[in-house]
Amino acid sequence: MAQSPNPFNIATSDHPMTHPCCSPAFEIASAHLPEEDWADLQALAESADTALLHFECFTLPDSDAIGFKIFSTPWTDQHLGQCWGYDLSTLQALQAAEGFSEETIRVLTLAAQATVRFLVIDPNSNVLKGLPLFDC
Repeated sequence: MAQSPNPFNIATSDHPMTHPCCSPAFEIASAHLPEEDWADLQALAESADTALLHFECFTLPDSDAIGFKIFSTPWTDQHLGQCWGYDLSTLQALQAAEGFSEETIRVLTLAAQATVRFLVIDPNSNVLKGLPLFDC
C-alpha cells in the first residue's frame, strides 16, 4: 500500500525556510483525534512526565487547546539513533507507555518528521488537509 504524503510537509512546501534554525508551527483542529483521545489528552497534558518523550505538552490558559513543543526532529530512525541510540518505534513505545494514544502519537510523529517545532491542537482551529478527521 502506498503511503500518503505527510500533510505537514505539504503545508510547509509553499513556505521555504530561509534560516536553518527556523522551524514551523501549526495549529490544527482537535477533530484530527478521536473524541476519547482528545479527552484523555487534556488530562495527560497536565500530568504526563514527558521528559524522555521528545516533547513537552502544555495547556493554554483561557483556551481548550493543548500545545506541544517537539524536540529532536526529525523523528526518523537514523536521526533518533544518532541522537539517542534508539529508533522511532522505541520512542513511540515510550510515548504509549506514558498513556498517549496511538492517534496522538501518529499526529506528533508526522509533525516531528516534518520538523515542526510547535504543534497546537485546538477544537476551534482549522483542519489540516490530508490529515484524517474523526467525528467529534
